[in-house]
Amino acid sequence: MRTLVALLLLVLTRDGTLHRFDGHHDTTAKAPQASAMAVVANRTVVLAGGKLTVDGKPLPGRFDDVRALAGGDELWALGRAGVSRVDLKTGTPTVALVDPQAHLLAADGAVAFSEHGGEIVQIGTSHIWKVTGRPIAMAAGDGKLYVATKEGPLFEIDRARNSRRVLPLGDWWGTIALAWGDHALYAVTVAGKLWRIDPARNEKTIVAMDGWQGAIDLAVLR
Repeated sequence: MRTLVALLLLVLTRDGTLHRFDGHHDTTAKAPQASAMAVVANRTVVLAGGKLTVDGKPLPGRFDDVRALAGGDELWALGRAGVSRVDLKTGTPTVALVDPQAHLLAADGAVAFSEHGGEIVQIGTSHIWKVTGRPIAMAAGDGKLYVATKEGPLFEIDRARNSRRVLPLGDWWGTIALAWGDHALYAVTVAGKLWRIDPARNEKTIVAMDGWQGAIDLAVLR
């Protein structure tokens, strides 16, 4: 098993627990009613009961309509109206994309992406990419987008080259969440497995064989 040196996988489970897992040891903290999380500039943001906390400290404001978070250089929130950028000091949301049907959210550095019906938009630009099938999880990193679909294929989109390929690593129809960190993709599945995926080498490594069936979100803390 590849050692997750200098990395922690953050796994949020439906019982209201935030796990910090290094591939061997699992440190937990209670997160009652938590439904989503993100890592922003190495800070952990958790959504629970309509409120956000940053490294455990409350952020002003209510976020009852938010259903997903994404973090890069900034915090992004997906709600009923679409996608907003959230100020980590004031809690003020600024609408960045109006799309009530937006489904998935991801961020890479200073840019964010929203998915709707297999169409992925780079927020604030005219860049659009499409994948076939029904997307169920999405992550972004190192200039790439990764989308797992209900039909099984895991797509890699090179944003600069505007190219798309299916990673030849089996089916990923059971993916719950994807996350990117340290030039690798991580996945948690309904079977309770945690995977590390190296797209450059077309390799996948098991991080945990079992125990993560209750996962609802995944992030990487560097």
